[in-house]
Amino acid sequence: MLQTTRRLTRENIWTVLLTVVAAGAALGVTACGKGDNSASNSTPVAGKITATAAPAGADTDHAATGAGLPAGYSAAFDHANAKVSDVSYSEKEPGRWEVKTGPAHILFSPRDTAANKYSVSATFEQVEAPSHPEAFGVFVGGSNLNAPNARYSYFIVRGDGKFMVKVRDGANTRTVTAWTAHPSIPKQDAAGKGLYGIKIDVSGKAANVSVNGVPITTISGKNAPLNGITGVRINHNLHLIVTPVSVIR
Repeated sequence: MLQTTRRLTRENIWTVLLTVVAAGAALGVTACGKGDNSASNSTPVAGKITATAAPAGADTDHAATGAGLPAGYSAAFDHANAKVSDVSYSEKEPGRWEVKTGPAHILFSPRDTAANKYSVSATFEQVEAPSHPEAFGVFVGGSNLNAPNARYSYFIVRGDGKFMVKVRDGANTRTVTAWTAHPSIPKQDAAGKGLYGIKIDVSGKAANVSVNGVPITTISGKNAPLNGITGVRINHNLHLIVTPVSVIR
């Protein structure tokens, strides 16, 4: 996707990625009769909490002292003792959230449901380095997300240039692809910054995943749910700029 005939600055990369996201949202309006970021101009509100308590000895969540979740969205947290007030979603500009965590969670809207053949994308900019590598990305195939039997598949990346594919099935998670380095996944720079445009193209029983326009892996529908609600997943103690998911059906 990116040309190598001239030097690219971070601003140029943002322009390319945000143009792709905007184009995807426009196509989504044509295909679905509604936009995919209609809630981005709304005041953040409280969300919902699900899942189990954090295990003893787990890395402590940093309180973000936030403004809650964007209106029209819900969150499912990894641990039942998580507090919505420890997550901050604030609008950087229309279609871009500044996110600070706080507890690990997924963020989603029921309107972002898709099946069989669709594409979902979101862009993540890591603003500063976490104390140790923490991941973020896109999930698909979500069902019962605010219930104990929640299920979804997720593709995540982190600032050391690695990716992982997992499935959450209730209180358990299953690894489809363990942490794997890929030369096309950027590593955070000396300031802890990195830019990641993640896209998942689902067709039938397979999902092709790309980062910044480069194919990374394929997820088999035999191993992971692909039909259902889509959204973003953000681990704890991160500072990111995130675009909400854009779904093209």
